[in-house]
Amino acid sequence: MGADEVIDYLVVVAIRLLSFSSKWFEQNVINNILEFVKGFEHLLMVLTVVAFFLIIMYMTIKQFKKLPKFYIIEIEDVYGHKTAVDGLRTNFTTFTAAKSYAHFYSNLYGDQYKFRIVGRNRILNYPHSQDYTRN
Repeated sequence: MGADEVIDYLVVVAIRLLSFSSKWFEQNVINNILEFVKGFEHLLMVLTVVAFFLIIMYMTIKQFKKLPKFYIIEIEDVYGHKTAVDGLRTNFTTFTAAKSYAHFYSNLYGDQYKFRIVGRNRILNYPHSQDYTRN
């Protein structure tokens, strides 16, 4: 055997060992890493969706806390002065009820009074002698 044959033999053995080790590395290491990454992709997607819903819930609750706790119907006469009309309910806990009553009062009194709904976080009892005129 000559030197060239030994070198050729060593090159062939090195190539076969490299081929075998690359196949083993691909099957045992790279495939496992790819499976882990696929699982991580799904986990990342689920975490993103959960985070999105948590942010939406936080923003909704934050806006809900800003809503008024009470609604008041303010009454203005034809001259634009705030007034109080005896016998009219003006404090409400829901916007729908206040809107319904304001619409009913508008139909009942026509152009004599204007009814405006104002949201508050507490009910204010206005004294009739200072801020309002009685009718």
